[in-house]
Amino acid sequence: MELNFNEEQNILRGTVEGICKNFSNLKTLREIEGTKSGYSDDFWNQLIALGLTGIAIPEKYGGSNMGLLDIAIVFEEFGKSLALSPLFISSIMSASLVNSMGTPSQKEKILPDIASGKSIYTIGLLERGSSFAKSGVNIEIVNKSNSLILNGCKQMVPYASMAQKIIVICKYKNSIAAAIVSMNQTGVNHTYQSNHAKTSMYEVEFSDVQVDKSMLIEEDDFWSLWELVSYKCQILMAAEAAGGSEKSLYLGRDYALEREAFGQKIGSFQSIAHYLADGLVEVEANKLMTYQAAWAHDIKRDVSNLSAMAKLQSCKSFREISATTIQIFGGMGFTVEADPQLYFRRAKHLQNSLWDEGYLENQLEQNFFN
Repeated sequence: MELNFNEEQNILRGTVEGICKNFSNLKTLREIEGTKSGYSDDFWNQLIALGLTGIAIPEKYGGSNMGLLDIAIVFEEFGKSLALSPLFISSIMSASLVNSMGTPSQKEKILPDIASGKSIYTIGLLERGSSFAKSGVNIEIVNKSNSLILNGCKQMVPYASMAQKIIVICKYKNSIAAAIVSMNQTGVNHTYQSNHAKTSMYEVEFSDVQVDKSMLIEEDDFWSLWELVSYKCQILMAAEAAGGSEKSLYLGRDYALEREAFGQKIGSFQSIAHYLADGLVEVEANKLMTYQAAWAHDIKRDVSNLSAMAKLQSCKSFREISATTIQIFGGMGFTVEADPQLYFRRAKHLQNSLWDEGYLENQLEQNFFN
């Protein structure tokens, strides 16, 4: 594995860092948290203009088909600025699902629209009281009067208020499948759901929603292919967490070099300096593990363990480092006016997203003992 980034990758990092600084900084974050859209139109338009909405889509469908290591660089920068956009759920997760399991006609119809930013897609997986496991998928498409009908509810669906389409993972003919449904279709309703990071999460209900047969995604090994998509996406979540933990760490360090107590900078106290040093080790180790997982994915190696370890460890470190930063700031670190709590809340949100800590640990245990 080459440990140095090439010139193109460094340019990519610098470009993304720049648009995050100008269009998705912490001031912008405070303005969009808890809003209907959940992201800045200016930032989203910048991503479209730079072609980043097609970053994971094959060139024949209008994308740039970058490697996962390149995409990890983008999400690491997103993590540093806590940038919010539908890029992950639409251009990465939804596009990867369609590209890996969709029919040729579905790919030709869907992927160019995602790559151009014309359409935003989201995915409905979780259900009330369910888990990330296959057994957690219970809503079902049934045949009524020669029509395919979907009833049920999905939880914590990202950007459902702004998406044109939702890919609903459901049961069909006693197997797991996916149905692509328009968000403005009769019988589809969404309600905002509160979450740690105040991101755009919605409960989406389906009441006698008619499903177009041509918009069904069916595969005999659908769940196995879905797991491969999940592994890829977990690596990018790990990259985001690594970037967030690094920025949070340096917030704590900078404050420790400014604040005085007992006539000296608090950064000179061993009790604080040791925490910061440990945090630096964690950040660098997590970045390296994430790069390794992305590199392994790019050369088509099995990343089921690497992705789980990267997400599990990066998100855990992000949570712990952001908590330490709050403690360094003292009482003001808990207030909404201070920046540390923004990272602390996002860390917990990432920890619970797309396979939480418990699910990842179970996966690693099963793989380790088998």
